[in-house]
Amino acid sequence: MSIHHLEEISSGCGNRVSLSIRWNSARLVVHLDPSPVGNMMEDSLTEQYNAACIAEDYDEEEAMSHQILDAIVEAGRPTFDQLASPPALGSSTSSDLHSLLFPEEYSFRFRTLNNRTELTLRDGQSHGTASDIAPQNGWALEPSEHPFHLRIGDDTNLPKFSTKDICVLQKLLGDGYIARVLVGGQEMCSKVGDDLRADSAQRELSTLLKISTSQYAGILRVPKLLGLVQTPDDGRVIGFLEEYIPSSDAPGLSSLGDIETALSIAEVRRKKWASQVQETVHLLHQIGVTWGDGKASNVLINCDTDDAWIVDFGGGWTDGWVEPELSGTVEGDELAVKKILEFLEV
Repeated sequence: MSIHHLEEISSGCGNRVSLSIRWNSARLVVHLDPSPVGNMMEDSLTEQYNAACIAEDYDEEEAMSHQILDAIVEAGRPTFDQLASPPALGSSTSSDLHSLLFPEEYSFRFRTLNNRTELTLRDGQSHGTASDIAPQNGWALEPSEHPFHLRIGDDTNLPKFSTKDICVLQKLLGDGYIARVLVGGQEMCSKVGDDLRADSAQRELSTLLKISTSQYAGILRVPKLLGLVQTPDDGRVIGFLEEYIPSSDAPGLSSLGDIETALSIAEVRRKKWASQVQETVHLLHQIGVTWGDGKASNVLINCDTDDAWIVDFGGGWTDGWVEPELSGTVEGDELAVKKILEFLEV
């Protein structure tokens, strides 16, 4: 069975709608352009999607995204499966971080011809078989003139690891954005940024670097920075490696956010976690660092020690926890801690 999902959808450039679709181990970029006659399926799909975008009707926009994806999958499934065959039962679609982050990419045009929907290459040739289609590594919906990279100081002496030398054990968020990995025989957590997450990734790296050189580096319950992730071709730093906080794989308690009712947890544990969160945030403020997006789900519970660890220093805010205008401030952190204590009923 093929595994696929929509990574990104964008519109513009003469009402064109473009989709980036992850299909097994490959990425498919599919364009829908208005037809010359104006009454084909692609016209209806693009018009409805663009109308929803203009009206800021997010529910309709999402519904149309799924409808367009379904139409593409119906028309292209046989070809897509030739290009990127389904993984064998029980296997992973990739074994290293590089193949996960930089899959082979194929670009198509979706159109209606002779009352049938079909997919053609961007140059207009018939797609034929999979062997006729050349992969286009590095192509994106909107290629950037300045490839993403993280800024690091000249005095940063962290080891650097190529994406090809990082083995992925488990995808934690997105296709490689956050993953549990194995590097040199050591289990770590890998976090990688891109153009869309540039500010978040830079903030988290800068914060972790500051923590690592502080007087509290050895006692803070915050993942320790272990290395940098770089591309093998040009050596760009696109991410970092940090200490992996072991949590239960079984349904249960991996973070405070998993708690359904506070009273289901023994009071002594809840009080310990509350005290640890308070202490950690207090020490962070002592060294001029703020948490940012403080909330229950950003407090992991180490399954080996049953201690509360604070994670995610990428900034931002979450409705119900931190007000947007207080994100990244001491006041915002204090509000988040207060709500966590209320959440734990201590």
